[in-house]
Amino acid sequence: MKELKHTIDLENYIVNDLKTDEDIKLYLNTSLKDYIEDGDFNSFYRALEIAIKSRNSISGFAKKIGMSRTHLYSLFKNEKEPKFSTIVKIFHELGFELEIA
Repeated sequence: MKELKHTIDLENYIVNDLKTDEDIKLYLNTSLKDYIEDGDFNSFYRALEIAIKSRNSISGFAKKIGMSRTHLYSLFKNEKEPKFSTIVKIFHELGFELEIA
Protein backbone atom coordinates (compact mmCIF):
# COMPACT_ATOMS: atom_id res chain seq x y z
CA MET A 1 0.00 0.00 0.00
CA LYS A 2 1.31 3.44 -0.90
CA GLU A 3 1.87 5.77 2.06
CA LEU A 4 0.40 9.24 1.81
CA LYS A 5 3.00 11.91 2.45
CA HIS A 6 0.72 14.74 3.50
CA THR A 7 -1.72 13.18 5.91
CA ILE A 8 -2.96 14.56 9.19
CA ASP A 9 -4.62 12.63 11.98
CA LEU A 10 -8.11 13.51 13.16
CA GLU A 11 -6.95 15.10 16.42
CA ASN A 12 -4.56 17.45 14.64
CA TYR A 13 -7.25 18.28 12.12
CA ILE A 14 -9.68 19.25 14.88
CA VAL A 15 -7.02 21.16 16.84
CA ASN A 16 -6.16 23.16 13.73
CA ASP A 17 -9.85 23.71 12.92
CA LEU A 18 -10.66 25.24 16.32
CA LYS A 19 -9.51 28.76 15.49
CA THR A 20 -11.89 31.00 17.43
CA ASP A 21 -13.48 31.05 20.86
CA GLU A 22 -16.82 30.39 19.16
CA ASP A 23 -15.42 27.28 17.42
CA ILE A 24 -14.15 25.93 20.74
CA LYS A 25 -17.41 26.78 22.50
CA LEU A 26 -19.49 24.93 19.90
CA TYR A 27 -17.13 21.95 20.00
CA LEU A 28 -17.24 21.71 23.81
CA ASN A 29 -21.02 22.22 23.95
CA THR A 30 -21.50 19.39 21.47
CA SER A 31 -19.14 17.16 23.45
CA LEU A 32 -20.92 17.98 26.70
CA LYS A 33 -24.33 17.20 25.17
CA ASP A 34 -22.97 13.90 23.87
CA TYR A 35 -21.67 13.08 27.36
CA ILE A 36 -25.07 13.81 28.89
CA GLU A 37 -26.70 11.49 26.35
CA ASP A 38 -24.23 8.60 26.32
CA GLY A 39 -22.35 8.92 29.62
CA ASP A 40 -18.98 8.59 27.86
CA PHE A 41 -16.88 10.84 30.05
CA ASN A 42 -13.67 9.75 28.29
CA SER A 43 -14.91 11.22 25.04
CA PHE A 44 -15.85 14.48 26.77
CA TYR A 45 -12.50 14.74 28.51
CA ARG A 46 -10.77 14.04 25.19
CA ALA A 47 -12.65 17.02 23.75
CA LEU A 48 -11.31 19.16 26.61
CA GLU A 49 -7.79 17.99 25.79
CA ILE A 50 -8.24 18.90 22.13
CA ALA A 51 -9.67 22.32 23.07
CA ILE A 52 -6.66 22.95 25.31
CA LYS A 53 -4.25 21.94 22.54
CA SER A 54 -5.96 24.35 20.16
CA ARG A 55 -4.95 27.21 22.46
CA ASN A 56 -1.84 26.13 24.30
CA SER A 57 0.47 23.27 25.09
CA ILE A 58 -0.66 20.84 27.75
CA SER A 59 2.37 21.80 29.87
CA GLY A 60 1.65 25.52 29.62
CA PHE A 61 -2.03 25.02 30.35
CA ALA A 62 -1.31 22.79 33.34
CA LYS A 63 0.93 25.49 34.84
CA LYS A 64 -1.80 28.09 34.38
CA ILE A 65 -4.30 26.03 36.38
CA GLY A 66 -1.76 24.99 39.02
CA MET A 67 -1.54 21.36 38.04
CA SER A 68 1.30 19.18 36.83
CA ARG A 69 1.37 18.12 33.19
CA THR A 70 1.56 14.50 34.36
CA HIS A 71 -1.60 14.85 36.44
CA LEU A 72 -3.50 16.52 33.60
CA TYR A 73 -2.47 13.76 31.18
CA SER A 74 -3.51 11.11 33.70
CA LEU A 75 -7.00 12.63 33.65
CA PHE A 76 -7.08 12.58 29.86
CA LYS A 77 -6.00 8.94 29.84
CA ASN A 78 -8.70 8.06 32.40
CA GLU A 79 -6.09 6.94 34.93
CA LYS A 80 -7.57 9.32 37.51
CA GLU A 81 -11.06 10.63 37.93
CA PRO A 82 -11.21 14.42 37.83
CA LYS A 83 -12.80 16.51 40.52
CA PHE A 84 -15.59 18.84 39.47
CA SER A 85 -13.41 21.75 40.59
CA THR A 86 -10.76 20.65 38.08
CA ILE A 87 -13.27 20.71 35.25
CA VAL A 88 -14.41 24.18 36.33
CA LYS A 89 -10.76 25.36 36.37
CA ILE A 90 -10.23 24.02 32.87
CA PHE A 91 -13.35 25.75 31.54
CA HIS A 92 -12.44 28.97 33.30
CA GLU A 93 -8.90 28.99 31.89
CA LEU A 94 -10.31 28.31 28.43
CA GLY A 95 -12.46 31.43 28.96
CA PHE A 96 -15.81 29.71 29.48
CA GLU A 97 -18.25 29.33 32.35
CA LEU A 98 -20.47 26.41 33.20
CA GLU A 99 -24.09 27.43 33.22
CA ILE A 100 -27.35 25.66 33.87
CA ALA A 101 -29.67 26.25 30.93
